[in-house]
Amino acid sequence: MKKILMVAALAAMGLGAAPVVEITSVQQQYPWTNTVDITYTSTGIAEENTYYVVFKAYDAASKEIGVITNDLKVSQGSTWVAQWQPPFNVRYENCTMTPYVYKGGMDDYMIVDLNDWSVTYEPMSTQDAANEKYNKPEYKTTKLVLRKVNSGTYKIGHANIENNTPHNAIVPDGTCYYIGIYHVTVAQYNKVMGGTASTSTDAVRNVSWNSLRNSAGTSADISANKNDTEHFFPRLNGLTGRNFDLPTERMWEVAGRAGGTSEYFWGDNWDDYATYVWHGGTGYYLAVGNKKPNAWGIYDLQGVLWEWIRDVLNNNDLANLTTADIYTPVTTASGDASYHWQRGATRDHSAGNHRMSARAYGREASAATTWTGFRVSLVAR
Repeated sequence: MKKILMVAALAAMGLGAAPVVEITSVQQQYPWTNTVDITYTSTGIAEENTYYVVFKAYDAASKEIGVITNDLKVSQGSTWVAQWQPPFNVRYENCTMTPYVYKGGMDDYMIVDLNDWSVTYEPMSTQDAANEKYNKPEYKTTKLVLRKVNSGTYKIGHANIENNTPHNAIVPDGTCYYIGIYHVTVAQYNKVMGGTASTSTDAVRNVSWNSLRNSAGTSADISANKNDTEHFFPRLNGLTGRNFDLPTERMWEVAGRAGGTSEYFWGDNWDDYATYVWHGGTGYYLAVGNKKPNAWGIYDLQGVLWEWIRDVLNNNDLANLTTADIYTPVTTASGDASYHWQRGATRDHSAGNHRMSARAYGREASAATTWTGFRVSLVAR
């Protein structure tokens, strides 16, 4: 039996001793196939079903030639088998393979295939690796990518913003939600709506709140309207069998802040904006994903388009909302009930306090403007 040089890798995730994965054997399945079985054991894992393993393969020159994420969850003392197909003309016995252990779930990302309308879930090894994987044309044209936000208590708001002073936003225990890492693009919108085929990765604009959800109201359960083919979310839900919707204002800010409390989603120094934000110049729309994302891999939170939010415009302080459940949108307007909140900002509006993670803007639900787009979300209860 031929073996790769076996390397045991330690990856400390959280408190306590680091989990250990050790490769015990590597064997080619059959002489006529290059598929390789990698047998490994795991020890030192205190929490069952909360870790997964990524194998990285390196050739004789120490160049990374393959990454394999095992689809089996790791549990204490288990023996597992992962499969690998080396690149053409590469002999597996000349390679080094290193396993890495990561704490997380198998469902860190939700992928919606807009060709067959299937929904799948994928794990994340590291955030940088996920950013590199999903910042490609297919995930901006024929697939939707959503990032998971786990249950927990998150700080949102800012002392310098009216109507959103600092307070806690709670993602309830036993729940999570997913939010699009990009604005919905022209290509994706046309796929869902059955329009002219497009490969444009520009964020779609000129869409009204009503055209996305219909005008039935903020609290309307659009999951019951899957025969509606005229509005984006009912149509998407009919095709996928899921319950996608606009995020609430607090869902958007929790995802946008990515666990941070700074003035801007990247920190407190506006001078760093050029790495993350389109600002200045002319025009309201740009291709998505061309600036650096936040710490959770979510792009274009500023500087591309304002984003529709499910809540109606209410000028009462978010900190005074009686419900702790961030999935519940504000349904009582403080003025004109036809206005809804928007978050983010265009490149022209990414100035002053519009730049801040806590800032919102109001617009009529029927308005379809050149500076307004949206991203998708889904609540998993």
